[in-house]
Amino acid sequence: MLLKEINKPQDIKNMNISELYVLAKEIRQKILNTVMETGGHLASSLGAVEIILAMHYCFDCPNDKFVFDVGHQCYAHKLLTGRYEQFDTLRKLGGIAGFPKINESIYDAANTGHSSTSISLACGLSRALWQNNSPNITISVIGDGALTGGLAYEALNDCINLKKKQIIILNDNSMSISENVGSTAKYLLKLHTSNSYNKLKAKAFNIVRGFRIDNTDSAMRFLYKAKNSVKYFLQGGMPFEQFGIRYFGPIDGHDLEDLINVLEVAKKESESCIIHVVTKKGYGFKEAEDNPAKYHGYSPSKPNADDIPKVCFSDAFGESMKSIASINDKVYAVTAAMREGTGLLGYSEMFPQRFCDVGIAEGHAATMCAGLALGGFKPYFAVYSSFLQRAYDNVIHDICLQNLPVTLCIDRAGIVPNDGETHQGIYDVNFLRLVPNMTIVAPKNVEELDLALKWSLDFNYPLAIRYPKGYITENSDVKPVELGKWDIIKTGDSPLVILAAGALMVEQAIIAARLLETQGICAEVVNCRFIKPMDKEYLLSLANKLVVTVEDNQLSGGFGSGVLEFLSDNAVNSKVIRLAINEEFLTHGSTKELLKMTGLDAESIANVCLDKLKEFEGSVI
Repeated sequence: MLLKEINKPQDIKNMNISELYVLAKEIRQKILNTVMETGGHLASSLGAVEIILAMHYCFDCPNDKFVFDVGHQCYAHKLLTGRYEQFDTLRKLGGIAGFPKINESIYDAANTGHSSTSISLACGLSRALWQNNSPNITISVIGDGALTGGLAYEALNDCINLKKKQIIILNDNSMSISENVGSTAKYLLKLHTSNSYNKLKAKAFNIVRGFRIDNTDSAMRFLYKAKNSVKYFLQGGMPFEQFGIRYFGPIDGHDLEDLINVLEVAKKESESCIIHVVTKKGYGFKEAEDNPAKYHGYSPSKPNADDIPKVCFSDAFGESMKSIASINDKVYAVTAAMREGTGLLGYSEMFPQRFCDVGIAEGHAATMCAGLALGGFKPYFAVYSSFLQRAYDNVIHDICLQNLPVTLCIDRAGIVPNDGETHQGIYDVNFLRLVPNMTIVAPKNVEELDLALKWSLDFNYPLAIRYPKGYITENSDVKPVELGKWDIIKTGDSPLVILAAGALMVEQAIIAARLLETQGICAEVVNCRFIKPMDKEYLLSLANKLVVTVEDNQLSGGFGSGVLEFLSDNAVNSKVIRLAINEEFLTHGSTKELLKMTGLDAESIANVCLDKLKEFEGSVI
């Protein structure tokens, strides 16, 4: 087996094309076997195998810097850079990450996990290489979906200013998670489906196929330039050329000979280059090829121990959206390339005229929602918590400053398993809580999520509804939603009160209360479903209580901080213990492992409550 013998990229330099194809097949099989066990980004990594092989064959990584946009397609890169033996630990606690990590390998030039950042990072790395008089260059790999993000165009605009070129590989598979949308996707589709251009391309490649490029071979260089001139004429102008970037392509992204040849040509160019590579997402695994959205982020199916069907929050959100859109014809759903991920596929099919996917452009989505609200509609922006970070200015300046009835439906809020630091939803409470005019709701279960969405129809101000990935097992009856009012799930006869914010934390608090009951302690448990505004009347009743707040987001400036501030400002004599994530980036691991690591699992909560209650009862307040 060739793959087992690869300890570093240099080990493939002397392979011939036939051996490289065998190696590509082995890499795909290793990725497939591992991801079927651990879960991960399958279709994207399968589609990028030949690109990554050609990059390592032609360039000198880590001296040449490779930057992978989003980074979810980097599994072949990990396998070629000494991580074969660790690969079975992919996305497991203590194992290798599902994304590039600079502290994991010298071959990873940057941490990436969000879209559209690679060209900007490469511009910075290129400037650093130039300042250091380095002969090396940067090579960024960006998907066509990432070109729907504005940051990519800001970086392309900067490329002409570089003293040292960079090479940009555009991995065009017509997909992000769903099919790509917008003018960029249509333009790229036009490029690689032009009959006249592709006929000429085929003839040119038949002429030059079989030639290997070396430093004295100017014929291939000439033919590539001639090909691009013909292409420019046929297509009526190339946007990339207008950025001062040499364009090559489209190239078959699964043809190693073509990829290697064009990369060798690009190495000799004095200008920055973009190489348009057409690939098939899920390539080599028919099920993923036929259903790339399903296999974008694959999770192994695990039967429920109790065999009781459970509805995840994303699916419940989608069903509730269909319900409220049926009631109110001003409801308008918006997403940023996350139609399936946020549960809006069914809604988009039922209400296509009141649905918009703007691509990977969260800032635009937020401001566009502001425009919809100004136009008299009721927009709901479904977005992952970690991706909402990129729209913060838009939320403040365009939604909250104008006090508009835009609802942010924040999926994957709180602790998110497996994908690591870049995908944790542990900041939204903190950065939204301080924004004027913003209301924040955290339903405890899918039934309360449905109630909150129905309640939101008559709430004509900025609103954030946040809920976790997956589902919860603990459920309790839901009460009607009233602005700023909390839900007392369990009354207690001890001084101990547990204030839980968010579905996952309410679940853990309920279990912790049961554990405390075995110690003879009857704690009060409150579902603090309104994080902002808080239930002031209830808080004023907490004099001489031990108050433990639990939340799966950052400690500083979070829900517990709000409780502490209110009690202090109103001179309520109580002791407050805040349990949250203490100013750290959370790694990858299962939800159970991450809860334990952060001290937010039921057992840890119960233990803190026991210890603090002993101190509290032994002190004079």
